Amino acid sequence: MAVLPSCLLSSAALPSRLLPSITEIQESCFALVYNAYGLRLDQFHVDNLTLVSCWVPASRGDKPAASGAANPAAVPAKPPLLLLHGFGASSLNHWINQLPAFSRHFDLYIPDLLFFRGSFSRSSRRDERFQAEAMMALMDQLRIERCAVVGVSYGGIIAHKMATLFPARVTKLVLGGAGLVLTKGEVQGVLRQWHADTPTDLFLPAEPRGLLRLIRLGNNEAPYLPDWLLQDALEVLFENRAEKAGLLEDSLKAAEANAEDPGSIAVPHMGTLLVWGGSDQLFPLAIAHRMQQHFGSSCRLEVIEKGAHAIQRLCAWLCM
Repeated sequence: MAVLPSCLLSSAALPSRLLPSITEIQESCFALVYNAYGLRLDQFHVDNLTLVSCWVPASRGDKPAASGAANPAAVPAKPPLLLLHGFGASSLNHWINQLPAFSRHFDLYIPDLLFFRGSFSRSSRRDERFQAEAMMALMDQLRIERCAVVGVSYGGIIAHKMATLFPARVTKLVLGGAGLVLTKGEVQGVLRQWHADTPTDLFLPAEPRGLLRLIRLGNNEAPYLPDWLLQDALEVLFENRAEKAGLLEDSLKAAEANAEDPGSIAVPHMGTLLVWGGSDQLFPLAIAHRMQQHFGSSCRLEVIEKGAHAIQRLCAWLCM
């Protein structure tokens, strides 16, 4: 492996504005991988205000419908599987490790959640129900009556919301590190541990050191990354900051409300699998055990012993 000269590792040596974006180049490479696994990227107007970007099977003969119009029904070759990414990710950089295993058994649908990369809405809503309704409206556009749903972290929270709002439409549910409960004290404890002033400071970093901290939170470690590379990732991946701050605020409020009244958490009625990192520093394993007990006999828990919060980095198939 070639070693970069030390002069190239300083932020001053490689000003990102004067060079092609390394993050965008990486995403272009990931897109080629998605294409190789039979996926194409399309955009769908799920209502008059909302556009959702989604990777769909290239074998589908239909094209995105205009707002309010329905696509012709497509007969899936394999069962449909909807994959929902986490808060610090996108459809491209979250699921790259799962493509080989999942694509053998499922027709994959991999959207960007609203306000991430290619998905956006002019609506003022930022609540979890809004995200879930948009994802189900996407399924309507694609004429998919029922599907399995897998979500990690924030994507898992939205997957749970979909399953409890539309139980007849979700066949199976997999939640990876999706802590539905988090007390105010636990939030403050995470902020103290990671030397962050506010949740926005932690989850929506504005400077390279903050992004490196977030990577370490998700993975429990991080390789050395130069400031110029981190800054490049910030400029590309952390768009729509005000909208994402609204999503974060609403999600934390919902988690704190669930912690105050755990009995109010809706129980999914389909088979549910919890996949958790044994070393998750955001949502400790004890939260998974409480969720499993609350969900009852239709729920089982798989623990990735050395897994951090971003379990998709280690678990290629998520025990589906």
